[in-house]
Amino acid sequence: MYRAFGLLHPRTDFALDVAATRLAAKFPGYSVTHAGNQIIVSKGEWSIEMSLVSGPHVPLETVGLTGKIAGFEQSEAETLALSDRRVEVATDIPDPFMEHFNEYLFVVEVLKSFTGLTAVDPNGPDLL
Repeated sequence: MYRAFGLLHPRTDFALDVAATRLAAKFPGYSVTHAGNQIIVSKGEWSIEMSLVSGPHVPLETVGLTGKIAGFEQSEAETLALSDRRVEVATDIPDPFMEHFNEYLFVVEVLKSFTGLTAVDPNGPDLL
């Protein structure tokens, strides 16, 4: 089970259709489907999702996450909290032998390729 958040700056260049294109290039031989606010990368029985989430809860949760990250700049946290959107990456499929850890890292790499996006581990919370 892997999870990451992409905290979005109000002026980010993040777009799901662009993310889907980048994921398809990063994962040849995998199925990459984009429908609505979600992208699913899958192969065999394994899959990972990237979703665009929005709502009034997002800024509050952003403040909570960034407030727990050591050394995180207060001004950056305040800017990120202006956005009511974030990107969530997750898979609930257990991976006890870490066979799919590299795929998770590749998805995070695509996430981090966007300007105005700060990738964090919401479980840590830590910067990725």
